Amino acid sequence: MAIAALSVRTGPVSGAPTTTDTTNLHTITVSATGKITVVPDVARVNVGVTLNKPTVKAAREAAAKSMTAVIAGIKALGVDDKDIQTTGLNLNAQYANGSSTRIVGYQISEQLQITVRDLDKAGDVVDTAVAKGATDLNGVWFEVSDPEKAQNDARAAAMASAEASAKALATGGHVTLGSVVSISDATPPFQGYYRFGVSAGAPLADVATPVQPGSQDVTSTVTVVYAID
Repeated sequence: MAIAALSVRTGPVSGAPTTTDTTNLHTITVSATGKITVVPDVARVNVGVTLNKPTVKAAREAAAKSMTAVIAGIKALGVDDKDIQTTGLNLNAQYANGSSTRIVGYQISEQLQITVRDLDKAGDVVDTAVAKGATDLNGVWFEVSDPEKAQNDARAAAMASAEASAKALATGGHVTLGSVVSISDATPPFQGYYRFGVSAGAPLADVATPVQPGSQDVTSTVTVVYAID
């Protein structure tokens, strides 16, 4: 997609060289958007353990046992230590109904983020975590491992679109397209995307969990000023 304008400027173009030979520069200004489609190759799976026990000691021991089993199961799938990160650890007193002072137990919660670099194992990570004692599934976030390349590919597509539009405009205006005077880049930051979540304690069927990364569009918008020869 491109928006173009043919113009004659009596002064220097913003962002262009301020030398004397551009004082009366004739220009074509084109704004264009390029888009590419990428398939994510990294998944971040968020799981956790939340338990209620009558004492702090019991809560800590139960959570440690469950989380140790979860981590061991995930490592057995080939996930590296560096890709398993604790993202939350909380211990809170639980009070009797209608009381702000009478403690009846303690709730402990520990959350993990697992980076899965082999997407074929993303569903296995979910299933293994649940089988080993995880009570929380807080969703899956998909990303590409090289977002800078994806953005640069989108920029290249935007520049190609801008050039094609500028050439068409020059032909229609019976002028000759010259060199690039300036480029403005308005490419938005690349972001991964959230795909699904399962609430804490939700029952899962005794079948393999399918996890599909889908695809994601990456866009870039540029404004290019061309000289008219």
